[in-house]
Amino acid sequence: MATQQQFIDFLSEIEPSPTTKSVCTSAHNNLRAKLEAHATYRHIHVSTYLSGSYARNTALRPRQANGTMRRPDVDIIVVTNYSTSDRPSNVISTLRRAVKSLGYTEIEANRRSICVSLGSVEMDLVPVIPNPWQTDGWLIADKSEEQWLVTNPRGHNQWASAVNKKANGNFIPLVKLVKWWRRENLPHLRRPKGFILETLVAKHMDYKESSYEELFAKLLESIRDEYMWTVRLGQVPSLEDPSVPGNNVFSRVKPEEFKRFYELVEAHAILVRRAQQEADADKALALWQRVFGDRFRKPAPKASTLRPAIASSAGLGLTFPGIAVVPPNKPAGFA
Repeated sequence: MATQQQFIDFLSEIEPSPTTKSVCTSAHNNLRAKLEAHATYRHIHVSTYLSGSYARNTALRPRQANGTMRRPDVDIIVVTNYSTSDRPSNVISTLRRAVKSLGYTEIEANRRSICVSLGSVEMDLVPVIPNPWQTDGWLIADKSEEQWLVTNPRGHNQWASAVNKKANGNFIPLVKLVKWWRRENLPHLRRPKGFILETLVAKHMDYKESSYEELFAKLLESIRDEYMWTVRLGQVPSLEDPSVPGNNVFSRVKPEEFKRFYELVEAHAILVRRAQQEADADKALALWQRVFGDRFRKPAPKASTLRPAIASSAGLGLTFPGIAVVPPNKPAGFA
């Protein structure tokens, strides 16, 4: 089995570094300030706010591919004063021209956003308007369909915060464990990922459990048991978007994608229980590393095992742990 401290240390290990957070914060603050003050776009601009995994504090440290660190992604919602009579393609292209005029050169127009790439960060700017038919909803410009579609990124942020509170602070850490596990084992699978995984965790986690080891084990078993027949029938689950009633977060997931994800859940539900029951610490660690990769490590040495000569030479009779201790259930934030 693994200790709670091993999971706390692991969560600290997969957290975006202070440097990454600082770079992202500086980049998005600069871009947002420049856009607000833009000579012409300021007449369209209403406000901006963060969305996505950084806003919900579920982001992981950037992945490495072939020895190269991928740039972290930051999602920025751009609230505009457009209306549903404006063509979404024009909305996207106008935002792209405005950002380009600010001196940003690497800009890609996507279906519902523009992506601004810098040397160390990518920022997706997503133009929206308030939903005229809902008091707390939003519409997003989709240039492919030339339609304004219902969305609610601010509602997603509020939902994640409420779920984490309901789970006594354990929802966000569990989401990070699941996202890392999925990245480590299915790096090329397009979906499910991101917010889909967050809604899946919220539905299937044990809200009374506090052990990260048991939370993860129970989550895999719950998903396995819930969707066995869904997979056998070649189908995909239906899970309602918590902030957009009627929207299914699995709507763009293909049956073969969910089947691959489910098969990993099924296999690792067994593997995790084996790791829990393994009395030999080294063998248990080997099993956990099959689940999470080699960033999941041995427990840090206890303070009492450190050489007493270090403390006694200072004349204080004190010992100190060899690594920084991260308080449980309190992952670092992002601003």
